[in-house]
Amino acid sequence: MAQEPKRGVVYVAWGRDHVDVARRSAASVKKWNPDLGTAIWCKEGDDTSGFDQAFFIPEGLKRPKVNVLGESPYDETLFLDNDTIVRADLSSFFDLLRKYEMCGTQVILWHRPRHQKKIALDLPDTFPEINTGVLLYRKTPAVLDFFRDWAETFAASGMGIDQPSFREVLWRSDVAFYVFPPQFNKRVFEASELIWSDAPRPRILHLELLRPQKNRFLRWVSNRIR
Repeated sequence: MAQEPKRGVVYVAWGRDHVDVARRSAASVKKWNPDLGTAIWCKEGDDTSGFDQAFFIPEGLKRPKVNVLGESPYDETLFLDNDTIVRADLSSFFDLLRKYEMCGTQVILWHRPRHQKKIALDLPDTFPEINTGVLLYRKTPAVLDFFRDWAETFAASGMGIDQPSFREVLWRSDVAFYVFPPQFNKRVFEASELIWSDAPRPRILHLELLRPQKNRFLRWVSNRIR
């Protein structure tokens, strides 16, 4: 009997179009990391081909990922938003979990008012939001407590976005957290990067263009990103 992988990538998708782009992301994971498991939380009845495991999202959740990440079937988990493409072997990325319990990257445009929203705590702007679309974590008691606190804080906030609550929970948490390089959550390209750059090659693309596109031309472009 095959042993379940210790490491894996999880997605949360609601609706066929979002499951389709998550499937494309999962295929990119397998291309570079064939030993990693893949799992998806989705609506019952969605096509879950292309994933190793599938789970159904409970009814009534406002932002399901906040509630289900602690239920990962893996000991060491990479959560990816659906609008992502993996472009590298992620072994050394997962090796961060030999020391840290959770890892993420800071939002790039942290100075903007939309990334400074307060719930209960007055936090310094030098403690930016973490982009919650790429999160690496291992299931320790502290991490599971963090996810429970995040779910409760998010629900109490009344907000439709989850990063302000993640920021405040992280501030008061004892989780061993590490901020990894932006190439593992590449959100923005500078014009110079499209011509030439000595910066490290992006390992995980996380782009709005990779979301479900209704425009035919944008969909054509999106489907050609590798």
